[in-house]
Amino acid sequence: MAASHPKTLSIVVPVFNEEDGIIHFHESLTSALNALDNVTYEIIYTDDGSTDETPVIIKDIAHNHENVRVVSLSRNFGKEYALTAGISQARGDAILTIDGDGQHPVSLISDFVNAWRSGVQVVVGVRNKRSHRFGFKSLRSKMFYKAFNGITGENLLPGSTDFRLIDREVQQAFLKLGESDRITRGLIDWLGFDRKIIYFDVLSRGFGSASYKTSQLVRLAVNSFVSLSPVPLYIFGYTGVAITTLSGLLGLAVIIEQVLLRDPLGWKFTGTAMLGILILFLVGILLTSQGIVSLYISRIHTQSKGRPLYIINRKKSVDVDEL
Repeated sequence: MAASHPKTLSIVVPVFNEEDGIIHFHESLTSALNALDNVTYEIIYTDDGSTDETPVIIKDIAHNHENVRVVSLSRNFGKEYALTAGISQARGDAILTIDGDGQHPVSLISDFVNAWRSGVQVVVGVRNKRSHRFGFKSLRSKMFYKAFNGITGENLLPGSTDFRLIDREVQQAFLKLGESDRITRGLIDWLGFDRKIIYFDVLSRGFGSASYKTSQLVRLAVNSFVSLSPVPLYIFGYTGVAITTLSGLLGLAVIIEQVLLRDPLGWKFTGTAMLGILILFLVGILLTSQGIVSLYISRIHTQSKGRPLYIINRKKSVDVDEL
């Protein structure tokens, strides 16, 4: 893309209870954006039902800066939906999403923009391995990515984040996706398009604490598996076939060893014991399979309701478009 033609960059920032650090974040963000060459910008703060003073602060910022807009959701819908709301409101030629907690380095925004100007339609921010924390959290993250890629057949890059830039064409394709249970980075990766990876070191939070709870992370992981692939259904189907086959072979072996050969190996299996083992195996796989099927049925039930992904509180918002 020719640098001689000014382009508009939309910055989408989902926020939830960030009253302590949002002003500092805004100042550092605008400083980085003002340093960009031949680029105009707008900042869209998407408030995900904050219960502190965050809505008041970002609304004051918007009233004092004409290129700042506020999308205020009617309640807490979750970060993925806040991201979708912000992306849907973006008017720019490209949209960059970034967390409002200060952990994504704003100094790299120029690198994202330069990659986009070179013709790349998706620029993905990926955490450096050396910036990963050691211990249970790191292990949990690695296990998730390996399991996710192995089961779904997708190629979600370990360490990939919501710090990414998408072209307007990608935005339009993304907004056509109607999944009610979603993981934004996974959906963008599914879309394809030319991409570039930019590695970065995660910065420490200067203010506040992480709002994502373990239960929310677990829910996000489950939604990721179920919404992006039907493979778990097949896995447990294959497991059921395998257990049934092994149980049949075990039963045949017991019949031959104990009934026909008169127990030369001294197994001393009784009919009741054999029946109990078979019942435990079959009941276990049946319950597990039904549990997985119920996840998919629940997603179908949710999707069939046709409810909107989020509700915008226009009274608390600033300069939002009718969609």
